[in-house]
Amino acid sequence: MLRSSLLALALALALAGCTGTIDDSFSSSVDAGADVPAVVEDNAAVARAQLWVDARVPYCQAPNHKPDADAACASTCTRPDNADWDPYRSDCSGLVSWAWSLPAPGHTTKTFAPYDTSVSHTIEAIDLQPGDAINNDHHIMLFASWIEVGIRARFLEEPACSSAQPYAREFIANVTLDGQALYVASRGTYTAIRQDK
Repeated sequence: MLRSSLLALALALALAGCTGTIDDSFSSSVDAGADVPAVVEDNAAVARAQLWVDARVPYCQAPNHKPDADAACASTCTRPDNADWDPYRSDCSGLVSWAWSLPAPGHTTKTFAPYDTSVSHTIEAIDLQPGDAINNDHHIMLFASWIEVGIRARFLEEPACSSAQPYAREFIANVTLDGQALYVASRGTYTAIRQDK
């Protein structure tokens, strides 16, 4: 299965700028036994992000063992040691940075499209493919797959220290599309983006 094949893949991620509280009241994290379509196994970005989800990498806005400025988190980022991802922030943008193999400690939500187009660009929401992302001014999530194209989607994210599940996880939500905009139920509006190759 996908999870076991992911363990053989290489590691590396970065993140920052995820602020605010994630509303967990309507979120749908996926159980290990949930009936979710498998992601495309040859998508390296999804496979890399899935490693963090499988390891439940705790959220923090600093590289491992470094001071964390997020008041909702511990004063020092402490998570399981992993030489590949220790230099990255394990926040939302760090997860996407790691998944996209961007340099550590990772970009922030403000250094991804639509705010900055140095490593990514906007796309039509209907064109989202596994490994793309959705971004707004305070949170970014990696797009893992459509469950029902244009209606329901699966994302991989680092939610926040203040979240009920303050670690990397899968998130399934109903969505509404409008051009490059994607409204995610209980989360708000995001812009669909793709990494520049």
